[in-house]
Amino acid sequence: MTPGLLADPAIAFYAITLFGLAYGSVSNHIFSTLGNRTRQQWIQKEMNRINKLAIDAAKGGSPEAAKKEAEAEQDKLSGLLKESMVLQFKPLVVILPLFAAASWAVKTAYPWFEIKLAFSLPIFIQNFERFPNWRDTFGPLGWFILTVFFGTMAANFLAGKLKAAAKKGEAKK
Repeated sequence: MTPGLLADPAIAFYAITLFGLAYGSVSNHIFSTLGNRTRQQWIQKEMNRINKLAIDAAKGGSPEAAKKEAEAEQDKLSGLLKESMVLQFKPLVVILPLFAAASWAVKTAYPWFEIKLAFSLPIFIQNFERFPNWRDTFGPLGWFILTVFFGTMAANFLAGKLKAAAKKGEAKK
């Protein structure tokens, strides 16, 4: 066991939890800035519009000019799809090395840490013979990953609710 404060299980629990939440918020910020979520949303809406235009033109009943317009618009789809994929993968260049460093730091600082939850969770990547693998005991890396996963989900849920409430408040004005 490690001497000093690092050996206290309560401090290890809070340190790993806070580190996971901090990593989650940093990675979320990186995804939103490098990934440009507003641009991705616009691309998705534009692709949906083009697809709807093409479907309406394919149903028939559209004049030749509308069909040619739909074909011209569909030529834009490959460029939009490429841009969308670049925007989705660009943040990973930063996030993956950051995750590797954070994982290493947690495992190095608290190699002895273990937490047993009151319930089991399905872990899909550990044992492919028994799929999913239900576990209730986690080491430092497992607790870090769970904290990042559930913390980020909770933060995104709350952010969505706050945005919806803000839009609702603006609509009342």
